[in-house]
Amino acid sequence: MKLRIAWLLAVVFTAFPAAARAQTGYPMIVSVYPVGCQRGKTTDIRVEGQFNFAGAYGTLFESKGITAAIVPPDAALKPGQPQNAVTLKVTVGADAPLGPQEFRVATPRGMSTTGMLVIGDDPEVLEKEGNNTLAEANPIELPSVVEGRIQSNEDVDYFKFQANAGDEVVFSCVSSRLQDKIHDLSPGGGGAHSDPILTLVDETGRELAIADDYYGPDPLLAHHFEKAGTYQIQVRDVRYQGMAGWTYRLACTRKPFLTALYPMAGQRGQTVEVLPIGFNLGGMPPAHIEVPMMEPGNMDVQVKAGTVATNPMPFLVSDLPQALEKEGNNTPGDATPMPMPAGYNGRIEKEGDVDDFRFTGVKGQPYTFEVTARRNDSSLDSYLEILDAQGKPLTNNDDANGKDSRIDWTCPADGEYIVQIRDLHGRGGDTYVYNISARPSRPDFTVQCDDDKSLVGPGSGYAVYLIASRRNGFAGEIKLSAENLPPGVTATTDRIPANMTQGCVVFRAAADAKPDFRRIRMYATAEIPQADGKMQTVRHEVTPLEEIYLPGGGRGRFEVNTHVVSVTAPSDVVLKLSSNHADLKPGGTATIDVDVVRQNGYDKNVILDVYLRHLGSKYGDPLPPGVSLDEAASKTLLSPTETKGKIILKAAPDAPEIQNLPIAVLGQVSINFVVKVSHASEPLFITVKK
Repeated sequence: MKLRIAWLLAVVFTAFPAAARAQTGYPMIVSVYPVGCQRGKTTDIRVEGQFNFAGAYGTLFESKGITAAIVPPDAALKPGQPQNAVTLKVTVGADAPLGPQEFRVATPRGMSTTGMLVIGDDPEVLEKEGNNTLAEANPIELPSVVEGRIQSNEDVDYFKFQANAGDEVVFSCVSSRLQDKIHDLSPGGGGAHSDPILTLVDETGRELAIADDYYGPDPLLAHHFEKAGTYQIQVRDVRYQGMAGWTYRLACTRKPFLTALYPMAGQRGQTVEVLPIGFNLGGMPPAHIEVPMMEPGNMDVQVKAGTVATNPMPFLVSDLPQALEKEGNNTPGDATPMPMPAGYNGRIEKEGDVDDFRFTGVKGQPYTFEVTARRNDSSLDSYLEILDAQGKPLTNNDDANGKDSRIDWTCPADGEYIVQIRDLHGRGGDTYVYNISARPSRPDFTVQCDDDKSLVGPGSGYAVYLIASRRNGFAGEIKLSAENLPPGVTATTDRIPANMTQGCVVFRAAADAKPDFRRIRMYATAEIPQADGKMQTVRHEVTPLEEIYLPGGGRGRFEVNTHVVSVTAPSDVVLKLSSNHADLKPGGTATIDVDVVRQNGYDKNVILDVYLRHLGSKYGDPLPPGVSLDEAASKTLLSPTETKGKIILKAAPDAPEIQNLPIAVLGQVSINFVVKVSHASEPLFITVKK
């Protein structure tokens, strides 16, 4: 899913219900139906999942202009019975941004995992089941958006419509892409995705056109109708598989439809002339885009054909001046000059097309060349290569960011070099647009946060783990911060030291904190030396990661746009430490006794840890270099009747000195074989000193 401009969020509160007996698992959204909402309308959305939506009291949406009220649950539910679904009455403002939007549901057990909704302009029509044959097809009007489900094996859905002679109708399906941000789709785990295919037939059932993969597994079909008549569009999974959670949104329209913009990027603060590419554009002339002064990233752009606006397309906002490829740059001798730093926009216009760019390299200078294409809905699967002046390949890259390429390269000698780009499979066309960001490499860093939803009980805590990636020579300390915390919640943020790549942030809720939630933003800041020797303060937003459980119980992680801290009902366990300081000498140990206060009648095993682990694999290690958990000497497994544990840290003889680095002790309670909830102690500050 593409990144978006920072939006406001919408939060809806209703009366907060009595807390459940035990906190246990946070709710996991596994299905949303219908998966789309029309601007200016109110739509009932059914959200289904696992681990109980009982007592749902609020919602959070990624973007402004979207609110929701929670429909009271079925009165037939018995007290204490898990509620595996919730209905939201979603209202979308007329100015709400179009496209996919993350949302979450708040419950006493904490905030849910992400669900996805698609906001559109056209009327939404629900599939009527029993439409598995031509004779039973659901009638629809154009334009409209069909909300359906491929809910079982061999499920085939038919929809019939009227077309006029000369009509060009576009059918665009979104299904598999929305499942990238779900927690666990199938009963056994594994996140199986739909793979829809579209088939267009006439009223006799004769096949006219078929479309499979376009936006990843999701299809796009456009057809020019020679004759007026009744036609049908069929939706099914290409493998004839199905699952209750396989929802889809099929847009059917005669309206102007964009598949690309060329160029696909512009420098912020500039006006850019772009060529619209797509269907039903009616000879549309180039459009002009006013690029806002925003942080580099994507914005959604609509252009108008007469008075009708197109669907939105992602447009890259860059901090670099932008240029177009020179026509006929298919050989090194005809290469487009590539002064740096700059962005270069081009198209792989036909099968076998190769675009070359020439630059002058300086010995020992590192350079970065990064392609933006597929992640912004281009058809291009880029393959990037650097050649010397004689055309000898020096280095290459296929997939660095999804299907987009990136090369970080240090020039071996002064001279002329070629950057060459092509489609990996030798394909090409109008929609194979790209942007290459080319610049001398800058010292920089990124930070990710594992995970995206921090569940903090009153008087308890939650720890998230930060992973830093430094590049291009940056080797300094990174300071951490968190903004917009709920009332009564504090964060111990501190730093990732220069000799570490991981850190820990501990959220704590006051004993009298009330149930609440906020979309927070975490930031990482560092002082980075520049080429002139001066220091520059660089600040990046931390990217949250959500987990998904894989076949066999493995753990995957993927980027999301929202990070939420919520105050929950009282936690099942609260950890109390004998000391919040662990002072070690090289070669020495420190012992921290842990009292486990059991609440809500919780009488299951509790596992203590200082690492973030899943089925034996370590995903987070915030301990300083040379410091480790002495697992043999510690008492970390507490049986249902035990309340006393012990953490022993040991420092290697050569452990470097460090002062007051915060970590947390985790108390983990299992929900099932793979899912667990972690509760954190107050911060534990580690010092190593000779």
